Amino acid sequence: MLSSSEQSRGKYKEPKPLHGVPGHIYILRNSGLKEGVLQIGLSRRSGWAKALELNRDKTNTIPGSFECIFEMRAQDGGGALEMVLKALHNVRCGRKDQDFFEIELHRAEAIIRISVSDADLKFQNRFRQDVAMREYLEKESAAAVEPVKTEPVREGIFKKAMSWVSEAMN
Repeated sequence: MLSSSEQSRGKYKEPKPLHGVPGHIYILRNSGLKEGVLQIGLSRRSGWAKALELNRDKTNTIPGSFECIFEMRAQDGGGALEMVLKALHNVRCGRKDQDFFEIELHRAEAIIRISVSDADLKFQNRFRQDVAMREYLEKESAAAVEPVKTEPVREGIFKKAMSWVSEAMN
């Protein structure tokens, strides 16, 4: 969450996707907001640390205090968050950069659990494919470096006959 002064100065940029980066998908509740409005996001630390950070931020314009009510670790935090945000795009409220959603807690938890498991499974499959590809390429490059072992060319019958004839003449 950015302060309004940072946004007005143009420092806010759309975050780069954190695909492949482990993190915690969290749900924060704020006592100063309407019941049922939740903030959902990704932190590389934890949801509790994010809540503390928001509560300590002096430029935070949202009244009340944040508390983390749910968090789940994801191997592919960026992929999981992207899936969550796509699933919740129709219940978004407030400014886009704040990621507030008007949804029941148990529905949000279920969406996060499914998204994290799907994103982690995709991440693990991509990882396995990358490892297999690296092993294949290493074998191919090792085979290209090794000299090709060839058997000595055996003389054909015609060459042997010619060598016998030339020896006999000498």
